[in-house]
Amino acid sequence: MKLQRLAILAFAAFVTIAVHGQLFHPLGLGIETPREMAGDIWPQTHVEGNILYVCTKQGLYSKDLSDGESAWQLAGFEGIPLQDYARRGDDLLAVRFDYNGSYLLLSHDGGQTYEDITPDMFKGEKHGFILNLDCHPTDPNTLLVSSWYDGGIYLTTDFGQTWNKLSPYTPIHVGFHPLNPEIIYEVGGAIRDMETDLHISYDGGQTWQKKWSCFPNYLGIYRMAFHPTDPNKWIAGGNHCVHTTSDNGQTWNTQVFRDYNETVINWHYAAYDNENADIVYMAGDSHNEYMKLMCSTDGGTTWNRPYLEPIKTTPTEIVFDMKQYGDKLLVYSQSDVYEISKAELLAQGQGATSVQCVALTTTGSGTLYDLSGRKMVNDKLPRGIYIENGKKKVK
Repeated sequence: MKLQRLAILAFAAFVTIAVHGQLFHPLGLGIETPREMAGDIWPQTHVEGNILYVCTKQGLYSKDLSDGESAWQLAGFEGIPLQDYARRGDDLLAVRFDYNGSYLLLSHDGGQTYEDITPDMFKGEKHGFILNLDCHPTDPNTLLVSSWYDGGIYLTTDFGQTWNKLSPYTPIHVGFHPLNPEIIYEVGGAIRDMETDLHISYDGGQTWQKKWSCFPNYLGIYRMAFHPTDPNKWIAGGNHCVHTTSDNGQTWNTQVFRDYNETVINWHYAAYDNENADIVYMAGDSHNEYMKLMCSTDGGTTWNRPYLEPIKTTPTEIVFDMKQYGDKLLVYSQSDVYEISKAELLAQGQGATSVQCVALTTTGSGTLYDLSGRKMVNDKLPRGIYIENGKKKVK
């Protein structure tokens, strides 16, 4: 009997490991995103109550997350390649994927019918397309967009009818601080030169401060996540690194992952857990091939080793967006929308070796670290390999 009980326990442990081995559960959207959209534009998702809305190349699709058997439904903008949308009741302002011409579509019936309201200032040689859209946290009429090339950052306070230019930067992402919308950030301000830039306005876009440009360009910085209760704490991913601030964006700390022999991981999305802000999630892709996730249980100070999901049903597998619904993460990529159990992801990290990294700050230039992350004195170094600004250097 005792041996039988042990055998049952062993089988249960094996089943648990096997279940954990399949962390990403596809929701069966059935619409893959073509490379021409995935290369420059990341279509977005929204969770409204129990309904997940997904922008696709064929329109806006929805799924009831409270019903595991529910099918995907066409919600609006049939046949229109969508990037993102903002909602004001039944009104939707949709950003269309288009390089020249029709960028902004306004609907008063949830996307069943719509009109083109793209202003002339968004057209012409200086505007390739709209990169991203962000909504004011309390006022649905107030929105931000960023325009490619020489377009800059634009603000509307009347749901897209009129726009004012706030800055000349061309960011990859622009957004409001959800706890203090007078604070606006933009990252990737000189995207054509692939520079790593961060500009912050603390007065609603009237003036801008350049907060970060001393790191190597390859590090990058992507969309910002904000602590749900502490306005001073922000976090963002980069190329094989994580950036954090605890003083409202004034100074930054960057953790560069130490193993440079691994394929570069582009951490596109960060999120503080809705129930426990000490838990932080990162979603990204490995050199635009495989999706990866990692998590932290101490607010982003240390991270478990990234979990790799080698799905790759498309030539690349770029991560577009990550949202939360209850105890699940929802990751949108080129091939599908995937549901991930938070508990399973955390269990994957238990007992795993933490990611080893080198900490850098925005005030340092030319500082050397050894491969264990210890700061070194430059004039008394033995010959060997060191880290300078996130790169290996032989001295």
